Amino acid sequence: MYELVKIFTFEKTLHAFKTMMLVLFAALLLAKAYSTLHWRIEHDTPVMLYASFLMNKYGFFPYRDIFEISMPGAYAFYYLMGRLVGFGDFAIHCVDLFLLSILLAGTYLFMRRFGNYVAIWSAVIFGLQYLVLSQTMTLQRDYIGVIPIAFGLLAIPDKVDIQVRLARFAYMGLMFGLAVLIKPHLGIALPIVFGTLLAFRWQTINKSMYDLILCAIATGLSLLLPVAIALIWLALNAALTPFIDMVVHYLPLYNDMTGDLEFIPQSLRISYLIQETLKFHYFIIIFLGALFSYYHALTNIDKNKANAISLACLFLCTLSYLIYVSIAGKFWPYHYVPFAYFCSIATGLCFIGYTKKDSSEYVGKAGKLFPMFILLVVSIVQLNLYNYVSNLSDELRAPLELVEKKYAPKGGRVDEIAHWLKSRLQPGDTVQPLDVTGGSVQGMLIAEAKIATKFILDWQFYFHVSSPYIQGLRKQFITQLNNSPPRFVIEVTTDKPWVSGIDTTNKFPELGSFLNDHYSIVFYGKGYEIWERHNNMEIQ
Repeated sequence: MYELVKIFTFEKTLHAFKTMMLVLFAALLLAKAYSTLHWRIEHDTPVMLYASFLMNKYGFFPYRDIFEISMPGAYAFYYLMGRLVGFGDFAIHCVDLFLLSILLAGTYLFMRRFGNYVAIWSAVIFGLQYLVLSQTMTLQRDYIGVIPIAFGLLAIPDKVDIQVRLARFAYMGLMFGLAVLIKPHLGIALPIVFGTLLAFRWQTINKSMYDLILCAIATGLSLLLPVAIALIWLALNAALTPFIDMVVHYLPLYNDMTGDLEFIPQSLRISYLIQETLKFHYFIIIFLGALFSYYHALTNIDKNKANAISLACLFLCTLSYLIYVSIAGKFWPYHYVPFAYFCSIATGLCFIGYTKKDSSEYVGKAGKLFPMFILLVVSIVQLNLYNYVSNLSDELRAPLELVEKKYAPKGGRVDEIAHWLKSRLQPGDTVQPLDVTGGSVQGMLIAEAKIATKFILDWQFYFHVSSPYIQGLRKQFITQLNNSPPRFVIEVTTDKPWVSGIDTTNKFPELGSFLNDHYSIVFYGKGYEIWERHNNMEIQ
């Protein structure tokens, strides 16, 4: 009797501790989500939003009028968002939180097959993981692509006796088709999810090659539907040919670049990819936590065939999105978001085995507490929880103007550029940035400045410079500048990534001559200069 009382007390204490953990982390998530409404957008997202602005206000169209490497699905997303809510920071972060809520709801719906504690933790911890990456991660394309993937998982049933119809394959294919439109290699987990769904289907019907082909056709046609719509959209706007030209000729050159913006010999490429992949960067802790969680789930899961199949699917998806990072070959933080998503939701599997109400299944206090300890350690280290809470406290207590100053993009450079342009631009004036992610494009977005050429960024002019294609881009840029010279040119000189390595340069003589002959520097900012066109320059 005494032993049973001890067990009962321990189980109640453990239950209270689990509940307290979930409540605490959920409260942190809600508080952090609220604080993001004071954030600004920064890094890549402003560039995509500026393209959306050009599409909405001036009728520009991707690939035809804008030289960029993002896929049509990304442009469609940002175009619609800009059309619906505009381009203000507050509106963008409201959309961000709305989409995050949808993603976490879909995560909960899928993970609840393993228990409510698992489902809640999985959703909450990824929400925290996403927000801890700060404003540079807001609405990155890799993150947006996770949303349809997460909902594609919902095609997988939670019981083996459910009849899996072809409609589930079609739905799953459609979700992955939307993800592929954002970034094609986001579809890397499609064979895994397809195989999982097929395994469930064959629990209730006989296996056959005919059925396999039928399921593959249903998946493939649904996958191709959004792709076909996107290609028709491009064709109707005379953008299909330049899109194909970019994919065939420019993307292979761009893909040679490493995450350090270096171009290395092809003989070193494989070793570079392997070494960088195995580093995991700062996602190593959550990956190790995920591996432990999978081991814990495998050894504690009930004799439930459906959950075992789902568990295998999650594990393989986790590994596949590590390979996804290797395919991109840059190893930038936002490329890890799909991988971080599956690692994050996997940590919730540590809760498996703690919902049993029968105290006779007591297996020892250490055996119960150790997974909880691992879960806490992983969460504290991965989220850098002390700084997380400290920063959150400062954000919630500080006056609004101090918070806005803290999150001012590029240390205030963006707002300075925007203010300068707003006070000087006249109707019909255009501006040309010479920048990548240094803030000039975001300043132009805030000032609603129209760009002079199709080149929003300029780093494509400085690598593979011996390539006829890159030489052609250089000539096209100079021709557009001469035909439609901008009133202002914003040249970012610091906080600008420069490429290095084989066949790269930081010189563009024709551009230098164009500026020196027809422009003068009229403003020296911190890390950038603004050139203004001479009044006597002849405009063609």
